[in-house]
Amino acid sequence: MQYSQTFFNTNKKILVEDKKKLIKVHKKIIKLIKNYELPCVSIVNENSDIKSINTASDKFKNYDHVLLIGTGGSSLGGKTLNSLRNNQFVGIMKPNIYFIENVDPTPIIELLNLINVKKTGFIVISKSGETIETLSQFFLIYDFLKKRVNNISSKTLIITENKNSTLKKIQEKINADYLPHDNNIGGRFSIFSNVGLLPARLSSLDIKKIRTGGQKTLKNLLNEKDIMKIKPVMGSIINYSLFKSGINQCVLMPYSDALYNFSLWFRQLWGESIGKKGLGSTPINSIGTIDQHSQLQLYLDGPKNKIITIIGIDKLKGSPKLNTKISKNFVFETLEGKSMNSLLKAEENATFDTLISNNIPTRKINLPVLNEINLGALLMHFFLETIYTCFLLDVDPFDQPAVEEGKILTKKYLNNA
Repeated sequence: MQYSQTFFNTNKKILVEDKKKLIKVHKKIIKLIKNYELPCVSIVNENSDIKSINTASDKFKNYDHVLLIGTGGSSLGGKTLNSLRNNQFVGIMKPNIYFIENVDPTPIIELLNLINVKKTGFIVISKSGETIETLSQFFLIYDFLKKRVNNISSKTLIITENKNSTLKKIQEKINADYLPHDNNIGGRFSIFSNVGLLPARLSSLDIKKIRTGGQKTLKNLLNEKDIMKIKPVMGSIINYSLFKSGINQCVLMPYSDALYNFSLWFRQLWGESIGKKGLGSTPINSIGTIDQHSQLQLYLDGPKNKIITIIGIDKLKGSPKLNTKISKNFVFETLEGKSMNSLLKAEENATFDTLISNNIPTRKINLPVLNEINLGALLMHFFLETIYTCFLLDVDPFDQPAVEEGKILTKKYLNNA
């Protein structure tokens, strides 16, 4: 078992018309998968690109640092997988991977001044090759390097579609290494492609196991006859039912720092895919135990418009028992001899019980252990849950038409700057 899923305080009685619609959606998605028309899903069964990912990774492992330049789906997938291995406070694996995502120049320049850029590699990712934020990041860094580093091209890898774009022209002009971005896989659905797996391999993760986890969830979808026993399908129909009763926000709250970037990845996946035609729900990323002290009051006592998903891990890494004896006369009995893992679990259970007792729609997902296979399974779960929910709402999960106006206006303002 890669993970378990249980719902509470949701109306488990699915309306007849909703179940009929779900069956139609299920048949449609199964057909798409079998016809290889959902490449973001079927890519987990691929092996042909593993060699090129490994080759690129082996080259970049020789550097002390790697700057991964991209934004949105070009970055969040890699960050999510990278978090499985690296400590949030400091990079504990070599090379140290820095994700350059925003266009605020100050932290980028400060980073470049702090690290040895001669011992640094650069990976630039943009599906379209025209992402203006990524291009600006590249030009800022490239200009900085020109005065300090010889043969920048040999330290640079570009991942973009194989078409006539600005980034592809740059790659050809400077003769940088190149990996093709799959034309049929959008950024937020690219975590199982080289976009996500290259940073994962650089973090010494087993990328085949990540895909294996995805395969296991997908295999269950294809083989299970009772669709109500398929976890992502069940998640989709419950979300769909809750939408109609006014539940228009979904909170994802993992109790693990290693899953914090996973919650950010989910936020983009759900928000960009489902928020169309006045439909959908607002994804809210949260983290236990921190947000018990900042958001839980709202979740419990604010508007009853949320479903909250808590993700727990059964077997946590070892944690020493606390010694609270400050002096002969002072011992903090509540924590004496307890571990921080025990406290983490106690707070997770207490939050869960409180949500249930307050009649908040709640889902509990448990991973037996956090590793590549189980994380891959969970990633595929949310791919499928998102796609199913979008199809139930009759929206396209793979486009984002509403943001195009902002892109056009950005270029207009730049022209007038």
